[in-house]
Amino acid sequence: MNTFKQNSNIISLVVIFLMTFVFCSTISAQEKGTVKDSRDGRTYQWMKIGKKAWLVENLKYDAKPCSWFYNKDTAYSMPNGRLYTWNAAMTACPKGWILPSEGDWTQLIAKLGGVEVAGGKLQDMDSLYWNSNKNIPASAKTLSSLLGGVRHSDSTYTGISLWGGLWSATAAGDVATNYLFAHGDKTIVKSSNEKNSAFGVRCVKK
Repeated sequence: MNTFKQNSNIISLVVIFLMTFVFCSTISAQEKGTVKDSRDGRTYQWMKIGKKAWLVENLKYDAKPCSWFYNKDTAYSMPNGRLYTWNAAMTACPKGWILPSEGDWTQLIAKLGGVEVAGGKLQDMDSLYWNSNKNIPASAKTLSSLLGGVRHSDSTYTGISLWGGLWSATAAGDVATNYLFAHGDKTIVKSSNEKNSAFGVRCVKK
């Protein structure tokens, strides 16, 4: 009788363990994944931060005629993605994804611990992406795709590997809100720039 009870207890514990494992595995599977852009066949990795899924790499879709690789050099494609004018950025994300609003950015930054540390954490997420992607050259893995520089409205480029920015969907008049990152700096700086300037894009799931 005692043996029966012991076996029943063991079976119950095993069942509970398996249910917990399946549940946790399901949650983990929902925390990160990949999405394929049907327009050009590129696959992007995403991670759930707070209640929303974000791409953890910069967008590379060619939104002609208003997106460019830094200095028009395709060598910057893999680590940095493209630079987009604001108008191009508004429609550049894959189906089911959008350019994040200022409110989305505020929620993201709060979830990552605030403006003083969120930039560093986003750069760490780049490292996680690089470590899992065999197609990225080793020389690129020491950089952050966030540091993609800017294309100014006069068609000049500056800042590659030193600083960079990402657009938000929030705008007023001829300027739009964006968020800036700098090499060796863990902060995120909220800024605004002319819509004809070109910055990187990170999409958020609708």
